[in-house]
Amino acid sequence: MQQEFVMENVIKKETDSHFIKKLNPISIIISIIGFGVSLYALIVHIQLLMNSSGAAMCDFNAKVSCSVVIGSSYGEFASIPLGAYGMTYFAILLSASIMPRIANINKKWLATVELFLASIGITVVIILAYISYTVLQITCPTCSVIHALIVVYFVTKLLQYIKLKNETKKSQHDALTRLMAVCLCLGIPPLASGLLAPLLVDYFKPQEASKVKAETQSTANSSSQTDTQTATLNDLKRSLLTFNKTNFVGNGEDYRRGSDSAKVIVQMFSDYGCPHCRIATEAIMKAQDIVGINKVLYIYRFFPISNKCNPYIPSAGVFEYTCTLTEATRCAGQQGKFWEFKSWAFSGQFWSDAQRAENFSINGLTKEAALLGINSDQFTQCVQGNVELQKIKDDAHIANQLNIQGTPMIFINGEEYTGAHSIDAFANSFNQMLKN
Repeated sequence: MQQEFVMENVIKKETDSHFIKKLNPISIIISIIGFGVSLYALIVHIQLLMNSSGAAMCDFNAKVSCSVVIGSSYGEFASIPLGAYGMTYFAILLSASIMPRIANINKKWLATVELFLASIGITVVIILAYISYTVLQITCPTCSVIHALIVVYFVTKLLQYIKLKNETKKSQHDALTRLMAVCLCLGIPPLASGLLAPLLVDYFKPQEASKVKAETQSTANSSSQTDTQTATLNDLKRSLLTFNKTNFVGNGEDYRRGSDSAKVIVQMFSDYGCPHCRIATEAIMKAQDIVGINKVLYIYRFFPISNKCNPYIPSAGVFEYTCTLTEATRCAGQQGKFWEFKSWAFSGQFWSDAQRAENFSINGLTKEAALLGINSDQFTQCVQGNVELQKIKDDAHIANQLNIQGTPMIFINGEEYTGAHSIDAFANSFNQMLKN
């Protein structure tokens, strides 16, 4: 009996030697980190859909920004944010990594499965990296971390497979079924969250927009009730096809980019505290270059979310520098540096509070103006004298009559644009207008 017991143990040990019992810590660590970073990407995507104020932590400048990439038309597939797909993918990797505790599986069998998953990941990484660095020409820090994790995972699993390629496959007959069950349990919830997130945003966003609209309308009733009663919405939209060409007409020049005789006229109302305004501005300008700078005229107006310069806003707003920057940008426009100053002002979304306090002080504004070749004395007098304030109020008045519900508010040939704030979406819209 004792001899039989010993033989049975020997046979059991020989059988067990074919199977993996220990977990791979590297695979687990990569899966957990990847899932967390993908979750952050999904959060950024939701914030962009909600037009949340403030820049994401992964936004550093115009060329290194996750908001621009994640908020582009490439940031989702089949109406599901890529962050949710990333969470699902890393959940599946985690499922594979814990299989030794769920079923008796051969080392080569697991290596084959993990290499297959890694191959799918590296293929997607190549496609997304091409889009980010070649098509959009913008680096996404969050995306880069995910790409690096998948590359490391692929190399690790490739070396592991090469090492084990000569081993015999002897896995538990239902190992694949068990793997699929675990993948479904861990993978479906993050994918479902990505599917539901945009729907929840659409549900809550109109309520937020209605609140803003109610606040702006209640504030404006006392000062513009007569004007809103006499002007129809169609008349207002038609007025967006006209613009002031000089500072000596009306309240001041409408600063613009492109040909004044262009068939497509884009009018945008913007605020410096709005990340989507920055994203939309960059996308419109790039789409304008693609379609043809002489075919599209881009007119830039302001609707600062602050009652310091906008009478249709009930509070001082969350971005304390928006009014100062708006006036300063228009003052820079008097000397032909509107677009350059605007780009610099938007970069403040990536700075710390201390940097903003320093750079957006009158000394900081004047210093930047000098670097752009602007006459410092003339610029300072314009800013401190609130020379452009009336024009800002005039633009805000127009936006309020158009029932503005948030920034950016974009009109193309007098019709409100509600599409994606991506280069491709704007370019397609411009081309469609050119065909009409």
